[in-house]
Amino acid sequence: MTKAEVMAKKSKDAELDFEKDISINKFRLDEECLSHAGIYASYLSAQADADTAVSRAKDNLELVKSERYDAIKAGFEKKGIKFTIPMMDKAVAGDEEVIAAKNELREAENVFAKLTVAVKAFEHRRSELDNLVKLYCAGYYSMPSSNDGGSRVDANEQVSKEMRKKLNNKGSEND
Repeated sequence: MTKAEVMAKKSKDAELDFEKDISINKFRLDEECLSHAGIYASYLSAQADADTAVSRAKDNLELVKSERYDAIKAGFEKKGIKFTIPMMDKAVAGDEEVIAAKNELREAENVFAKLTVAVKAFEHRRSELDNLVKLYCAGYYSMPSSNDGGSRVDANEQVSKEMRKKLNNKGSEND
């Protein structure tokens, strides 16, 4: 078995977890960027499978309708009941097997629609990863530096100093 076949089998066996897969850990951008293509491919593959399932469900619905039409027609003829096309259509539409086949089609279409949304979300995830990497490269996530000689100061300590300064200023204004 080739590596591609092993990966394809592994991705089919793995259950998709959209909430987990779509999230981004901004502190592990390297891992997120490296894993994005594989996760995205899993959702594209699942979407293709869902599209195939929709086609199969449509084909099955047509087959069930045809079989039930013939069976209902034969039942009417056997009983000597004259029937019209609208009467046959109504009987076929109300048949349990046809209703079940329609429900299968709706379920397959629902899965396909959800996977289409997921694939679009992963396209946006890619853009978000690009933006986060640009922010990282621009120093957005770096520790703020103080103005006293350029040494690095813990962000919490700097915020605490600013808050004390503001509180002290408000206290002197009230006196």
